[in-house]
Amino acid sequence: MTTLHIFNPEHDLALAFGGKYFTPPHAARELRTNMGFLPALWACDGDVVLVDDVDYAVKVARRFADRCADVLFLSLADLRQHPSFAEHTSMRVSPWGWDAALRQQLLSAGIPVGLLPSEERLSEIRRLSSREQSVALLADMRQRIASPLLVGESCCCTDEEMLVRLMAATGDCVLKSPWSSSGRGVRYVMADEQQNASVRGWANRVLEQQGMIVVEPFYRKVKDFAMEFELNEDGRVAYLGLSLFHTQHAAYTGNLLATEKEKRKMLCEYVPDGLIDEVASAVALWVERNVAGIYVGPFGVDMMIVGSDEGYRLHPCVEMNLRRTMGHVALALSPGPMEPQKVMRIVHDVNYLLRIVPAANNFVNVI
Repeated sequence: MTTLHIFNPEHDLALAFGGKYFTPPHAARELRTNMGFLPALWACDGDVVLVDDVDYAVKVARRFADRCADVLFLSLADLRQHPSFAEHTSMRVSPWGWDAALRQQLLSAGIPVGLLPSEERLSEIRRLSSREQSVALLADMRQRIASPLLVGESCCCTDEEMLVRLMAATGDCVLKSPWSSSGRGVRYVMADEQQNASVRGWANRVLEQQGMIVVEPFYRKVKDFAMEFELNEDGRVAYLGLSLFHTQHAAYTGNLLATEKEKRKMLCEYVPDGLIDEVASAVALWVERNVAGIYVGPFGVDMMIVGSDEGYRLHPCVEMNLRRTMGHVALALSPGPMEPQKVMRIVHDVNYLLRIVPAANNFVNVI
């Protein structure tokens, strides 16, 4: 079966908007145009990749020819003429993430409705993509895994009075909107800033627009990492691997490209190997029970190593992303056992560019 792949990095913003007719900001449109070739890294030979600019996608993909599948790049205008759609033959659509805006875009381009999820299903996917579900997953893991090495608390507030009370009880905290992109919906608030007019104004706008806000304690982060998975058609979750990445002000800046063995060894300097396996199993179980039958595709769970007076601890669910992530991209670019570690970054230099560079010691240290 041929798969139509789509890189739609505006997905999180579209979820926050919630409607069909969403216009992404300029930066998101530019990222989609410049990086539209990315699915060729995980596609199969003969698949189709939807891009805004075919010539540009072909040009950029050549730089990663040894990693890219033999795919056909098509624009929306070209797509209508593809035999799989013209003849209504079998094809699967696999975007970065599913949302109502993408469905509308594809429908307007003439994609048969039978190849797309229903509006009702997309509404459920949006609900499951909310940080409210990350709160539920974290609570389940804390209850399921009896280890003193786990940390993490998270609570959903639905009104200002509850928010003020919980912030006061928490002290230094992190506020998160239910839907957001690239750290824009995350606010770090120290105890002495809780009455700040800017903080209160931002929080009240989130409550008014999205109906909820998540409050979490502020932890002293040592390392960011994630576990990447795939939820299959049969409702079973497959663990794909670890993603060791770096962020700045809650925004993604790069991924370490290393073997699973090397990444596991780095994490085991802080927490036991068995605990990592236990957390991965708990994620799979929760997703199979709560998400299967609604969503099919890749997803990831962001985690972190936390420093404390008692030593290092593992926070098993900072956030669940019910979509493909940059960690999945990094896994597609993983080096072989005899290859050196590298770093994958997306940089902006006139255009957005995917760069793979040697792993400098300072980057590996912060990973």
